[in-house]
Amino acid sequence: MSRINTLLRKDNISIITCYDATFSSLLERCKCDAVLVGDSLGVVIKGDKNTRKVSIDEMIYHTRAVRLGSSCLPIISDMPLLALGTKNNALLNAKALIDAGADMIKIEGGSSVLPIIKFLSDNKIKVCAHIGYTPQSMTAPLAKVNQKKSLAIALNLQKNGAQMIVLSMMGSVTDKLITKNLNIPTIAFRSSSLCRGNVEIIYDLIGITSKFL
Repeated sequence: MSRINTLLRKDNISIITCYDATFSSLLERCKCDAVLVGDSLGVVIKGDKNTRKVSIDEMIYHTRAVRLGSSCLPIISDMPLLALGTKNNALLNAKALIDAGADMIKIEGGSSVLPIIKFLSDNKIKVCAHIGYTPQSMTAPLAKVNQKKSLAIALNLQKNGAQMIVLSMMGSVTDKLITKNLNIPTIAFRSSSLCRGNVEIIYDLIGITSKFL
């Protein structure tokens, strides 16, 4: 069974975001379940104000570094905003991340990215969806989450091939509702303990608070 298929079967999934070989090696020794190479590197590594200028080449570079630090951990890599475009362009960039060491690609957004997620899934790329607070398109977390709409979006993402979904800052009620109604793992980011797992940024865990929300 592949690394990512083993991950998808688990509960209480622990995913840590990191960007280099040293930290990924440490996370492997600490028995973390998976590593996320996040486009949050635009803020915490590059010092930008947001994630929107991160390039596919930067994501490839950091994905390769993380893979060199860990031969066993499943790696999920963010698809940066600049790497989406057309479905064919997204597929080429997703394959480049897989070649660099990723096991799964994470894509932010709801209805607008459904065609891309389906296309990647149809082409054997494993995709993690990401809804709620999406820094590629939002400047701040949602003031109020529409639970029914969020559930409908999550179900559509699952239907179109997403095999995991990050629920970012959506709150315990929405987390519980979506987790109860989906068959794929739900991963909370700064949200609640009611998902099947959580993802955190390593700099936050060691007390170096990032500017990324």
